Amino acid sequence: MVSDEAARGGVASLRLVSVSVRRFTVALTTALGVTLSGMGVGHAALPDQWHPLPAQGQECPYREAPPPSGGETAAPLPVPESPPGGARLGECGNVLPENAEEPPAGVSAEAWVIADLDTGAVLAARDPHGRHRPATTIKVLTALTALRELNLDDMVVATQEDIDQIGVKVNLAPGTEYTVRQLVQALVMGSGNDAAHALARQLGGVGEALGAMNGVAQEVGGLDTRAGTESGLHHPDASISAFDAALFFRTALQEPEFAEAAGNTQLDMPGVPGGVVLNASELLGSYDGTLGGLGGSTEESGFTFVGAAERDGRRLVVSLLRATAEPGIAQQAATLLDYGFSFAGETDPVGSLVIASGQEESDDAEDSEQSGDAEPGATSGAGDDGEAGSEDAAAQAAPGFSLFGTIGLPLTGLAGAAILFFAFLTLRDRRARKLAAARRAAKEQEEAQRATEDWLWPPDRRA
Repeated sequence: MVSDEAARGGVASLRLVSVSVRRFTVALTTALGVTLSGMGVGHAALPDQWHPLPAQGQECPYREAPPPSGGETAAPLPVPESPPGGARLGECGNVLPENAEEPPAGVSAEAWVIADLDTGAVLAARDPHGRHRPATTIKVLTALTALRELNLDDMVVATQEDIDQIGVKVNLAPGTEYTVRQLVQALVMGSGNDAAHALARQLGGVGEALGAMNGVAQEVGGLDTRAGTESGLHHPDASISAFDAALFFRTALQEPEFAEAAGNTQLDMPGVPGGVVLNASELLGSYDGTLGGLGGSTEESGFTFVGAAERDGRRLVVSLLRATAEPGIAQQAATLLDYGFSFAGETDPVGSLVIASGQEESDDAEDSEQSGDAEPGATSGAGDDGEAGSEDAAAQAAPGFSLFGTIGLPLTGLAGAAILFFAFLTLRDRRARKLAAARRAAKEQEEAQRATEDWLWPPDRRA
């Protein structure tokens, strides 16, 4: 029979085992719950860089999306917590260096940026991150994407679909073969919507092209941009900022093919009327030192322009969005360039253009590389110069995804700490059980030995 003490020891041992099992179960359940909760939070959370837009007054009406037009309201894009390029570039009115003169009269653009083309320093701006319709300025991004994604020597056969594009065209000939290089040059020089469409086809179709364009925009730091069409024809969700337009042009000018085309006056090209494409930039023929530019308008965008010029060894880039027809957009660009050259290098910059490829990056735009996806769709609008129409739907620039989000990782860390703590308790209980078992075994052995001795040498029971 088992002694009462041994039975009590067994019950105590079972109790220790039961406590240990309960502790381990609680630890495992808690850890799994916290970890899964952290993953759920991570799935629902936006990346660290993105935060909901705080309440804004009427001073910043276009911080999330372009102004409504014709009853259409653009879907908002996420707004970074810190403005790319520096805190001052989050201002909505004129953003000027200390003691700088006020911008010249005669500039009707609601948003503009003047920046040093070489250093990226933003000299002055007006509502630089306000979001507007891109119109022709998006063609800079189209050309930049084609230069990065395509082989320049590949041949592309022009189709009737290319020729049927509305708005400004270089009049490609259907059935004629063109190199990607020629199409990029025709796009940059002649602002051809037919050339833009041919490049989009070569990129895999309009939807694929828009996804690639939005990916490049995010890659270089253009967080206010969402391409709706490859040519700038109107799409309700299309968006760009003056900051992004200047950033794209500066980035594109680092590509030799783009820089050469922007500054060329004409391009020999088969099939087009007269066999040449002329540079359509008004600034190129009217402003001394012009390095190139692209401008145009739709009814929804107003007049837009982005370009660059050089004077006395200094190169500036200028972008303008949502300007009126009078004075002309080229004249407004020239006025802002003169303004920038008048104090360039003499005042502290108000920010910097972000280029993710490695020159002057802002800490506010680190790790902003995200990609976009495109879904086909259609909408229409009528441009005052024929540069508006219907196209495939915009590619949404998808925010990055994090498995644990912004608070999921700390929660998971707490779960790990809980596991370690309960593991410590379990090991301590296991050691206690071993010590108790050893004591019981020693005591049982002692009792057995005493019983044996009593049997071998019974005591003298005589009176």
